[in-house]
Amino acid sequence: MCRLMAYIGEPFSPSDLVFSGTHSLCEQSWAPKELLSGSVNADGYGVVWYSGGRPARIAEARPIWHDPELRSTLRAVTSTCVIAALRNATPGVTVDRSGLLPLVYDRWAFVLNGFVPEFHRLHMRALRTGLPDALYAELRGASDSETLFLLTVAELERGASPVDALTAVARMVCERVGKQPAQLNMVLTDGARLTALRAGTALETNSLYVARRPPFAPDGLVLASEPPEAGAAWVPVDGHSWIDIEPDGTIREDLIFL
Repeated sequence: MCRLMAYIGEPFSPSDLVFSGTHSLCEQSWAPKELLSGSVNADGYGVVWYSGGRPARIAEARPIWHDPELRSTLRAVTSTCVIAALRNATPGVTVDRSGLLPLVYDRWAFVLNGFVPEFHRLHMRALRTGLPDALYAELRGASDSETLFLLTVAELERGASPVDALTAVARMVCERVGKQPAQLNMVLTDGARLTALRAGTALETNSLYVARRPPFAPDGLVLASEPPEAGAAWVPVDGHSWIDIEPDGTIREDLIFL
């Protein structure tokens, strides 16, 4: 499973999101603590920040520890919204740049922490038929992440809210896979708000936490698949629920029924 962190608040360095804490996101690439499957997150990494309301992205299809200059590069910028991810590729999915997270389209950035089971063999073609032509033409690879992101964008373009768009896509996948195990934690941002689902077809879903003003980010809120440090600031997001963090820091949460 992938690892992710996302920040929203006062201007903040992407370097701090990736490298801060006693169990930083970078360390989680080789020593994750809360994976439900797999052992490392070494199939690539990506970092997205916003400048002038548009996403900027660094992503590589190699382990994050292979780039000794990443820390200094990220330290050179600040942003009010940052999202970063480590990739643990779904078995059978080609490890290339097309599936590197976070994915971006227009003003949106997206991370899937999970997988659609037997995506290529059973579900890719059927799910992708739900894409309008313009978004189908944006497909660059064969990953479940890219497919679910563009399906989410399609819902947004039809007027759905971020919560409703992610929920609709999760419901679409659950109806498609039936009793097959799917993990569908998804995070979406437009640079002004963060929205996430902790969802799936299994009773136990991938972990997700939220912290308001953690020590390394005292002027914002952070979502994380596992905490980068110990402390009471980190509160688990309920399983099978959504969380929406508005630009003013207001947090809304509720259960979802797929």
